Amino acid sequence: MYSLNACFQTELGKKLTSRGIRRIRDENLSSIHKLIIFSGNYFAIFDVEEYALIVRAPPKVFFRIDPDEAKKGLGL
Repeated sequence: MYSLNACFQTELGKKLTSRGIRRIRDENLSSIHKLIIFSGNYFAIFDVEEYALIVRAPPKVFFRIDPDEAKKGLGL
């Protein structure tokens, strides 16, 4: 997870804020299946299939991720 404040204090973060999240998403359609999860001053970006694993509601078929690798990477 990343601190929102720390993210936007970086040079790249400042450039991204001037472009806007909709424009960034439109430039990269692979991000269409991503979720931004906020908790207090922190956020994390997950693929929707990764998030389904986290909340213990996995789909019957995975299209973008390998569930075993994702579980290892997420510490599940």
